[in-house]
Amino acid sequence: MLLWTGDTYRNIAIETLNNSVSGTVNFFVGSRIATDYADKITPIANEWSRLGSLVKSYQENDQTRMQAELNILSNAREVVQGDVNLIGAISYDQEFNQLATSEANLGASVTDDPDVKAYLIGRDKAEARKPASFMWATPDGRPVFSLILPVGGFRAVGFLEVITDPLPQLAGIGKVLGGNFQILDNSGNVLFESLEAPAEAEAETAPTAEGDAAPENGGDATPEASNDTPAPETAKAGDTHRAAVEVMISDGRGGVWAEARFDRDVSDFYAQTDSLRLLSIEILVGVLLAAWIVGWILLRTTVLRNLRAFAGAMTSISNGDTNVNLPNVGNDEIGEMKKALIALRESVRQALILQNMVENTPTMTAMILPDGKLSYLNASAQDYLGGTTATISGDFLNLGSDFQAKLANPNNLPFTEIIQTDRGYLDILAAPVRDKDNVRLGTMLAWNDVSEREESKIAVTELMAEVARVAQSVTEQSEGLLSLASELTNQSENTVQQSGGALDVSREAASNTRNVATAVEELSSSIAEINRQATEASTVTGRAREEAEESQRNIGSLEKASSEIGSIIDLINDIAHRTKLLSLNATIEAERAGELGKGFAVVANEVKSLADQTASATGQIGDLTAAIQEEVQKAAHSISTVGEVIHQVNDIQSTITQSVDEQRRATGEISENVQRIAAGAGSMDEMITFVNDGAQSTGRSAHDLNTASHNLSEVARNLSEKMREFSERMKLT
Repeated sequence: MLLWTGDTYRNIAIETLNNSVSGTVNFFVGSRIATDYADKITPIANEWSRLGSLVKSYQENDQTRMQAELNILSNAREVVQGDVNLIGAISYDQEFNQLATSEANLGASVTDDPDVKAYLIGRDKAEARKPASFMWATPDGRPVFSLILPVGGFRAVGFLEVITDPLPQLAGIGKVLGGNFQILDNSGNVLFESLEAPAEAEAETAPTAEGDAAPENGGDATPEASNDTPAPETAKAGDTHRAAVEVMISDGRGGVWAEARFDRDVSDFYAQTDSLRLLSIEILVGVLLAAWIVGWILLRTTVLRNLRAFAGAMTSISNGDTNVNLPNVGNDEIGEMKKALIALRESVRQALILQNMVENTPTMTAMILPDGKLSYLNASAQDYLGGTTATISGDFLNLGSDFQAKLANPNNLPFTEIIQTDRGYLDILAAPVRDKDNVRLGTMLAWNDVSEREESKIAVTELMAEVARVAQSVTEQSEGLLSLASELTNQSENTVQQSGGALDVSREAASNTRNVATAVEELSSSIAEINRQATEASTVTGRAREEAEESQRNIGSLEKASSEIGSIIDLINDIAHRTKLLSLNATIEAERAGELGKGFAVVANEVKSLADQTASATGQIGDLTAAIQEEVQKAAHSISTVGEVIHQVNDIQSTITQSVDEQRRATGEISENVQRIAAGAGSMDEMITFVNDGAQSTGRSAHDLNTASHNLSEVARNLSEKMREFSERMKLT
């Protein structure tokens, strides 16, 4: 009974150990095949699927050339170097009908499974452009790995299946797990073997059959279900004992990919249990059968039950269940085991909490192994990149070779950097990940999309530069406007001076006109005296001749004055035109100045109005001056006629009466013309006075414009100063 109890305890302990080993084996196989190997083979197969000659054979539907292209893949650099163990390649059309196969062919395909083929055909366009990986087994039980890729890249013309043997990826797993790891086919032949210590195993293990002695390379995938059956321990070379466990590795679709067998040396455990059993025998030799039965019952109800409970709890914890309940035990070794399991459960809980925090944080996070492979992406990073670690590798953020070189050098870690990519600006943090022994396990790469913040910063910088440029332009324009205002002021002063001179000339012309009127009256008196003093005709004629000459000189002066008035009018018109141009320029500059120029825009409009009025007034003055000149010419002509008549008086005394009548009529016309000249001179005086007043008003408006220009220039300088201070405060300049 004691021997049976010891064997039962040992078998339970071995079963518990095998349960934990099964999960460990599953983890390592899944990590090396489903993750690492898929990441390794995907970029290689992607390059094959984009070969121009292969794509052209699809486009031309040349199946002979297509087969030749598939055969060429066996000579690819990765295959020749042994990085990839290529078994075969198959080409399909877009409906997954086989078009050609390579000469090295298994005679089977993953698409032989109707569910797989239906899945591949039913994918949408976006999914069909992504590689699809499958673990499957040939009819004879050989585990292989297939990768389905679109041929031609984005615009797929068909599909390519690359069938490879992934089992070499499991090399060394036996040493890592501390045992012998084998993968078998349906006939029990060893396809792959990794020994804990090959040299010792050859010395300790009897020669196997020829089929088992040279295991083939192969293997894959994520194990899901396992069948843990402790094999009967067998003695090898004296006290050597080994415990074996069989694991059924799933293909991920409910089927079996491969059958694995793992065994390890449990000789130390056997030696310890044998020692315990011998000690128990020595202690219980004198114990009665009833006491032995009671002890067996206690052992079964306490130790064995607790061990089974602990084994189940360890399995649950290994599966991520941190809420598993542990049995109530005492303070013995089982109690110490419970304390250890509680600590393990808390550690796993904290690890899961940290993993959940990293997984759900909005900061995108990736884990890069020291060899450059991508081993982890949180949910935010997967959403941002549109894929998982199985489909993404290399420079997945498109940051360039310089950044990758900087990231690969541990001496550069940690560092932060903001980089512009084709998708925007990224705020990147790179930091090393180390274990408790300060050994670098990889590099954590975290990033956030800060495009909006950086673009806002750039927009503010550009806005500040544009405002500073506008302020500078306003300053320059205000200075130009100040110059124009000064010029307008000078021209207004000239206008006042010229209009004053015109007023003097106009008054002089009026005085000359009055002299002409006086001369005409004297001429009339002389003509009247002709009838009374015929005898004094010669004397009167002489006097008339003198008066006529004086009148002619006065008329000449009047003509000269009227000509000068015309010149002055032209000058006033020119000043009015230039004033109008200046007011238009001032209006344009006021519009450019915006709100700050509204003040002197009104002044510019007033200047323009005064210039228009000045032009109109000078136009009227010009018309009146022209009329005066015409009348003066008539007066000059009449006076000239009078002179001629006077010269002929001595010769034509007989016709003196007729001449007197003619002189009377001519005198009347002269009188009327002189009256018109006097009236025109008075109007011209008024007009010139109006021009003078307008010029003075223009001068005042120009002074106001000058003041407004000074104010605008000062405001523009203040604006430029404020923008400079703001730029310095924002640290953008």
